[in-house]
Amino acid sequence: MTDRDPNERLLRLNAALDGEFDATASLEFEREMRDDPALAADYRRLTGLRDAVRRHAPREAAPQALVDRIAALASSAPPPQTATAAATVVPFRRPWFDRQALAMAASFAVLGFAVGAGLTSLRTPAGSSDVAQHLVSDFARAEIAGQPFDVASSDRHTVKPWLADRTTVSASIIDLAPEGFTLVGGRVAVIDRIPTPTLVYRHNEHLVAVTELPLDAKGVRAAGGIETIDGYHVARWSDANLAYVAVSDMDEKTLGEFVEAFRRGGGPATEPRRP
Repeated sequence: MTDRDPNERLLRLNAALDGEFDATASLEFEREMRDDPALAADYRRLTGLRDAVRRHAPREAAPQALVDRIAALASSAPPPQTATAAATVVPFRRPWFDRQALAMAASFAVLGFAVGAGLTSLRTPAGSSDVAQHLVSDFARAEIAGQPFDVASSDRHTVKPWLADRTTVSASIIDLAPEGFTLVGGRVAVIDRIPTPTLVYRHNEHLVAVTELPLDAKGVRAAGGIETIDGYHVARWSDANLAYVAVSDMDEKTLGEFVEAFRRGGGPATEPRRP
């Protein structure tokens, strides 16, 4: 599937997610994912995003006033009578299920709007104090909006001063292009109302966003290895000066390679502090 048109690739991914394939097409798609790790990673990422929207997007029922208004409009005027039938007019009655069908249609319309709003404003559940959960939601929003960075540049001498003017942490920017991870820009993440720098790197078709935080930042906690939150992979580590949280849609192995390269480039790292 690597040679397919990108639009066709996306259509097939969406069809698989929606369960539109028959048995033969499903088997073919599974074979394609086995042969194409990037396709399998995209499928896992989209599945995680869909599940996150289902958990966080608000669910709304159509207001009763709207249901009543639609039902009234649909039943207010009888159909026109022909001249032949005029002598034996039978009172027009809508089937009993019309009102229920209209109510259901209105509910689906409102629900569709709510889910659409949820896609563009996916957010962390209220009360979540974990920085990683917040940053995963931030990463998902950036992907959905198609704007993963606020400043687009592969030059760290451009990104660093831009972030320095807008955040309270002096960003440590590592050149990882020789390792296959190219700096593509930076953005500001707001953690506990404090603006903090986030660096965005690209590896093939995938991104990784590294947010740099003070060691004593609220909600920061150490974690060994790589975890999965809402379908995204998350890595945490620290050095003598800062704590780091990396969120990515790349596979776990590649994210691990990125973390190792970043830590080597940033000098000797310390063991993560215990919470």
